Order: sequence, then C-alpha cells, then structure tokens
Amino acid sequence: MTPITYPARIEEVEPGEFLVTFTDVPEALTSGATYAEAIGEAADALAVAMEGYILEGREAPRPRPIEAGEVEIGLSPAIAARFLLVSAMRDQALSKVALAELMHRDEKVVRRILSGKNASLDLTLEALGAVGIRPTLAA
Repeated sequence: MTPITYPARIEEVEPGEFLVTFTDVPEALTSGATYAEAIGEAADALAVAMEGYILEGREAPRPRPIEAGEVEIGLSPAIAARFLLVSAMRDQALSKVALAELMHRDEKVVRRILSGKNASLDLTLEALGAVGIRPTLAA
C-alpha cells in the first residue's frame, strides 16, 4: 500500500515550542519542545484527526502534494487502510450491508473494521479487496 502522507508546517512559535499544523486537516494540531518531538507528535495528531473523520462518517480530505516549507507526515498502515476503505465505499455508494455482502460476511464484521476495534489489518485488507483495491506495501 502506498504510504498516505499529509503536508504539515512546523514553526517555532517561541523558544522550546514547535507548533505543528495541517492546512488540510485543521483538527490535527500539536506541538513539541523540539523539532524532532514535534514531528513525532504530528503523526499522533494526524492519526487521531483521521480516526475522527472515519468514526464520524465525515469525508476526510485527500492528501495533496507537499509545498515548500512543509514536511510529510504519514498515516499508520491500519488507519490508512481504513481511510482508503471509507473513501472507496463513498465513491462506490456502498453501504455497510453491501460491503458485507461483497465480502460474504456479516455486517457486524464491516462495523468492526470501520470502528477500528477488534478488526485485524488482514480483515481490513480483505474489505479493500472486496471494493477493488489491491494494496501493496511500499518501503
């Protein structure tokens, strides 16, 4: 699966405080005492924000190319896979029941996948396959 990354800006707002903002994902906001710490916190903030989009059923912004002065922050594979699944379901106008039928599984399985609770990455990848996405890992 190609890594999903979002551009972030990291600015030193005062000595010992680096603020991280995502123009496309305003809910992802964090800071760190050092630049390196801010980078680490940025990944967590992005994950929490994207998780919110998925759980609330809101359309998440698609990643855009990085611009000058920005850094790329990646989503974890598990959240990226769920993000792709929700996007594909929306694009194909698939309900949870319809996806479950494509997977030959109970609708409860789809709800578990979308909630991120008690669903393995393998199960999420199976759901992606059912909507026509064949993910591969990238280094």
